[in-house]
Amino acid sequence: MIALIKRNLKIYFANKIGVLMSCLGALISFFIYIGFLQQNLISSWQSLPHAKEMLDLWMISGIVAIAGITTSFQALGQLVKDRESRTWDDLSLTDLTPFQINCSYLTATIFISTLMQIITFFIMAVYFILVDSITIPTTALLPGLVFIVLGAIGASAVNLIIVDLIHSSTTFSRLSAIIGAASGFMIATYMPYGTLSKSAQFVVKLFPSSYEAASLRSLLLNKLSKKFLPPSSRYQMIEYLGIHFKIHGYQLNNYSNALMIVGMSIVLIGLGAVLANRFSVRSITRS
Repeated sequence: MIALIKRNLKIYFANKIGVLMSCLGALISFFIYIGFLQQNLISSWQSLPHAKEMLDLWMISGIVAIAGITTSFQALGQLVKDRESRTWDDLSLTDLTPFQINCSYLTATIFISTLMQIITFFIMAVYFILVDSITIPTTALLPGLVFIVLGAIGASAVNLIIVDLIHSSTTFSRLSAIIGAASGFMIATYMPYGTLSKSAQFVVKLFPSSYEAASLRSLLLNKLSKKFLPPSSRYQMIEYLGIHFKIHGYQLNNYSNALMIVGMSIVLIGLGAVLANRFSVRSITRS
């Protein structure tokens, strides 16, 4: 299993152009923000003190979570290729179970997604520090890394379910474009959580990456909002920006978010195991 994980990582990083495009794909939301959205959003946030810094930190959180979704999906493209070329069938003849084979792809994908999120965060943080003179709270870095890893697990688990239902590289490439465009809406980054309808807010809370984004927002904005906002305005900001979600009237904190991501990931990985076994049975039947 470790050999298969190493093999998947080696294939991914051997394609330098593919790695670069994956990184650029993760950063496209960042380029759209600084090129088209930043000034318009700042003008609508003028009533808030330190509006530009708060907006930049909010966008960093969302775009890092988007990177976790898009890069993990791209990394799982190797699974689609291996199934299409029947390499997966050869692997199933080894002593690895279908679940272990799937876990090998999943583990490599989690590593790739984590690394790409860290790179995305570093690029955006450096840009905003140099251009907008923002301050990244050092106390947020370590817990932020924990949520990046948890977000990578959650996003990879969701994408594994999707990829398990795909049978061709053509379908995968088309769906990749859809996921890249939709991911920002799925986790309430392109539009603030508070502007969404109740049904749309419910959909946002179905994705593990939404809880990663919420926790990163909390970690990055907590110190700034406490210092410059009165309690009433701060509460409104928490609701509007999706810093803390509510489920049945209970407001989730970062610990609750971590439990949500872990719980959802376990369920999704279990479902992935069922789909992997079904694919294995289908492959044997075709043979």
